Amino acid sequence: MRARLVLCGLCLLQQRFDVSAWGEAGHERLNRIAQSLLHGKHADQIRTMMHADVIDVADWETKLKARYPETDVLHWHHQSPEWNCGQVGAEKTEHIRCDGHGAESGSLFCALAFFFEHFADSMVLKEYPEPKVPIDTPKQIAALQKVNMDDLYDGKKRKNTEAAHYLRWLTTLVGDLHQPLHWLAENKFGSDVRVVYKGDEYTLLQFWEDFMPKNLPDIPPMSELDLEYKAQYHSWGHRLPPELFREWAGEMSAKVCQEVYAPMFTNHADGSRTIESPFDITQETFLKWQALANQLIQEGGERLALVFLYIIEHKCHKAAAKDGRGLLPPLLTPSEPAQRVDKTILSAGAHRSEYTIPAPVKEKGHSNPKSQLKLLVGLHRARRRRAWTNLCTNAAIAAVVVPLLVAGLHTHSRMGHKMFTSVFTKKKDNS
Repeated sequence: MRARLVLCGLCLLQQRFDVSAWGEAGHERLNRIAQSLLHGKHADQIRTMMHADVIDVADWETKLKARYPETDVLHWHHQSPEWNCGQVGAEKTEHIRCDGHGAESGSLFCALAFFFEHFADSMVLKEYPEPKVPIDTPKQIAALQKVNMDDLYDGKKRKNTEAAHYLRWLTTLVGDLHQPLHWLAENKFGSDVRVVYKGDEYTLLQFWEDFMPKNLPDIPPMSELDLEYKAQYHSWGHRLPPELFREWAGEMSAKVCQEVYAPMFTNHADGSRTIESPFDITQETFLKWQALANQLIQEGGERLALVFLYIIEHKCHKAAAKDGRGLLPPLLTPSEPAQRVDKTILSAGAHRSEYTIPAPVKEKGHSNPKSQLKLLVGLHRARRRRAWTNLCTNAAIAAVVVPLLVAGLHTHSRMGHKMFTSVFTKKKDNS
């Protein structure tokens, strides 16, 4: 009898911690959104680098944790000292850097920075402003030391699979980033909190990672996702992913305290607050959490697509640098030129000569010409900003270098070998 109780206890303990951010269903949904936002050759480029479609790696976390349990630490945020929801400004993460005093080098934030840096090109990095607070990306991750980078665990033998490994890890961890419970170690990331919904009991972590992703509304139409993603690009495209990872972590930290835990607390007369165990999830609370989970997974997919575009840009720059060529800003390629605004945008009062931007999508129930014009013009300006900045910098350098070069060549053409002869003659006389 005692042995049976021990065995049951071990099974419950394993069930408590054998969960992954969003579960495979959540990762699959997030990855599907990201893949749908990769247009044309971008999807093919990521598939080639990853040796799989983005959707197909939704179970990557499950596979790797089963073979290498020590990698579990990469999916959670740890810092020293650990923060809690009672701290003032706990959601502010500007202080987090991977130097051992903030985020631990093997935790979620630092792992994200580590995997992205594998693809980064130093020349492209120079085009972006330095983060106000250094990232201090770790040089290595101890949890990966035993991982076989030559095996993608799909039964197929391939060579040079390290990049595929890193890209699959990055894909998974961007999904983990958008699960708010992964940013708060308090209550063992929610595994110590019991909740009840419609008579069934879960841990808070299980409810969010397993139950919630399977009970979300359908993914919005592709045209709606694409428009929203493009509209958001201008607020992301001028900053590097490691800095964005820190900003997005701050958003998740605020949400886990304000939108997940806050409705669960009961305030007492002595000023203390407790969570009833088990906590009964009302339908009102469920609907709010459902809307939040849906929003976070959708944003995670859009942001993952952005990270993919960064990686493609860095890869293209590395290849172009070998041939001495430059590249257009992200999302603008010769094969996909910007189109002039169509009649829908013109009806908002804009003149055809004013803008050269991608034509807006036309989806039933989603056609506000003025708002589309504002969003798409913002996107257009963001796309062009870096190109114009580089052009002005090069023009300023040319304004100094070119006249000096022309003057030097002109002087040389007039004096020829006499100029050099006179120089050597003066040196000989002085000696």
